[in-house]
Amino acid sequence: MTENVDQGHQAEEQTQRIGRELWAHLERRRPSVFERRWWLDHILEWAMADESVKVQMFRFVDVLPMLRSHESVTRHLQEYFDEVKTHLPLAARLGLDVSTPNSLLGKALALNARTNARKMAERFIAGESVEEVLLSVSKLRKQGLAFTLDLLGEAVVSEREADAYQQQYLGLITGLSPLLNDWPENSTLDRDEVGWIPRCNVSIKLSALDSQFKPIDPEGTSARVKERLRPLLRAAREHDAFLHVDMEHYAYKDLTLSLFKEIFLEDEFRDWPDCGIVIQAYLPEAGDDLESLLRWVQERGTPVWVRLVKGAYWDYETVVAEYRGWPCPVYGQKWQSDANFERQTEFLMRNRQWLRPAIASHNLRSLSHAMAWAKVLDVPDKAWEIQMLYGMAEEQQQLFTELGHRVRVYMPFGQAIPGMAYLVRRLLENTSNDSFLRHAYDTSVDVADLLQRPAASPTDADLAPATA
Repeated sequence: MTENVDQGHQAEEQTQRIGRELWAHLERRRPSVFERRWWLDHILEWAMADESVKVQMFRFVDVLPMLRSHESVTRHLQEYFDEVKTHLPLAARLGLDVSTPNSLLGKALALNARTNARKMAERFIAGESVEEVLLSVSKLRKQGLAFTLDLLGEAVVSEREADAYQQQYLGLITGLSPLLNDWPENSTLDRDEVGWIPRCNVSIKLSALDSQFKPIDPEGTSARVKERLRPLLRAAREHDAFLHVDMEHYAYKDLTLSLFKEIFLEDEFRDWPDCGIVIQAYLPEAGDDLESLLRWVQERGTPVWVRLVKGAYWDYETVVAEYRGWPCPVYGQKWQSDANFERQTEFLMRNRQWLRPAIASHNLRSLSHAMAWAKVLDVPDKAWEIQMLYGMAEEQQQLFTELGHRVRVYMPFGQAIPGMAYLVRRLLENTSNDSFLRHAYDTSVDVADLLQRPAASPTDADLAPATA
């Protein structure tokens, strides 16, 4: 225990040093006014400056996929933004005032709103076809970045949709892998401390493989999911691809973990290392889940990757728990999730021979902390990786790449308008009051505040270091 405490103090000192060095580099890496991303960033900055405008913008973006006519788009624009009209720029106020749903101005307003939403979506979505996805991943490769692909879509409500989901991934794996395998080798991206890493990397949701994915029926759900999952695993092995299982709502967590463990203990897949699972640090249960996963993988005898995230469904989980009178499964405050993320990062670094760390964050403190523990525990750079979202934190991605880290970008693909639910979650994350991304271009921010140890207040006692 004394050794762990000493290492904890070393890790904190390293976190502060690394964080300040990273911040100094990032201050010199801001997009210019001539880049489209500069304008998109400032639109977001303007929107998030006023909470009332931000709420109405997200409400509109969320409902847009269901609006089939220009009349309905114009009507929703006017209804949503009428109560915050005085907060809008003059041109926007005039457009809303003079437009009627059936007029030429109304049609122009609707077209402009849909076009701008699509442009915003294209920033976060890699493409709709295999050809568009190939172009996007090729651009990332030239920048020294790896990727994982995720098919957009919220709920599968029929067996036909579940079959279509499976077939799209089969087509992606069999169509994309041979093209990627012809690329020249990049040792940072293509090899870790053990050996070869597949270039084609996909992330799937198990609930999308069964229209009746129900925790109340674990045996039936498991059988149906495995029937569609096995062909994907076989294709991935045959074509040298990596398959990562995403985590979803809390209600699906235990069933997802159980399915993952069951299928990767089958003789056909037990020795396959090119697979992974997600653990969400906003759940207090994350530590127990990782310890259980460690015992399982030691029994399996073959390591797996773990993508550690903070979690993307906080609003959903808290609202559902309150509505149904259930205990809330997620931490109530952001600092608690951040602290748990750090504890589980340390756990992964200590057990990296079995649970290979993929640290998914844009937060300066969280990433500095991961780099610090890697140094304290002598974890080679190739033994772990950083993961970030497509369309976000490009300066950070490039910086970590230049420092010799493997950075993998999570790339959603599919139809942009139906993917709006995903876009809304990303926008909420990007504009959170506590988000590091929100402060990335704010020169008034003190780096000491960004690097402060997660706690309820600066005077709280230091958090105890995690144990191995």
